Amino acid sequence: QYIKNKAFDDTHYKKMIIAFIKKYKSASRKDIDNLLITKLSDALKDVQKSNKIRNLLTSLRQEKRIINTSSKAKPKWVLVKF
Repeated sequence: QYIKNKAFDDTHYKKMIIAFIKKYKSASRKDIDNLLITKLSDALKDVQKSNKIRNLLTSLRQEKRIINTSSKAKPKWVLVKF
């Protein structure tokens, strides 16, 4: 039970998002939700999990690691090219 409730740090989740986008070239919000929902702590409610993912994406965007190439309603996240 402890392991299911213990969460990884944000860096771990960010690395997972980046690796997913590298592999598939882009990711929708649904793709990222499917990737992370089951890996987030079971102590979080669904709304909290959704907010956590939103915060991770916002952080990656602010770090200029990913950008949204589509609309706000249906984002398509890609890696920023250097």
